[in-house]
Amino acid sequence: MEKVVVAVFGNDRPGIVCNISSVFAENGCNIEDISQTVLQGEFCGMFVVSLPPDLDITRLESLLKDRLIPLKLRVLTKKLEKKENAQSVDKEDFVIVSIGRDRVGLIAEISCVMYRFGVNIANLKFINRTPAFPDKTMTIYEVEIPRHVKLSEFSDALRKKALELELDITIQHRRIFEELSRI
Repeated sequence: MEKVVVAVFGNDRPGIVCNISSVFAENGCNIEDISQTVLQGEFCGMFVVSLPPDLDITRLESLLKDRLIPLKLRVLTKKLEKKENAQSVDKEDFVIVSIGRDRVGLIAEISCVMYRFGVNIANLKFINRTPAFPDKTMTIYEVEIPRHVKLSEFSDALRKKALELELDITIQHRRIFEELSRI
């Protein structure tokens, strides 16, 4: 069964997910994965759907655009490509949180340290000026660290970069982070 990635974005309002998922349901597409968020009033959603045998990606994109363009939403589609070695990387999940003053290049500097160690960012959330941190930003990186990476070397490199950027940074195994978040 062919799988397709569908990205939809535009001004947020009620009913967007209803319209998108209705097009999928009406055409026999099964939603297998979703990530959706709203950033400063802009909706952005990514869906992975499996297509029925009688529907191709071109037709699905046309059906989505027919429904969503009148709502001033943009649609992009692409075939989901299977990665042969995606599951072969032995990795552990960690959560990295940085807190500090906003500045140009902040995410680039931290994410490039991760890249040098082969760390994959699976999810990223940037929060600007919250009641708890009115003059700071918080960035939460959910990452996959390959087991062959020396955690102490990676942590040292991240902490060194955070010190240069005047950031507070924490690195926790995902299970520990989730356990502490429950308390």
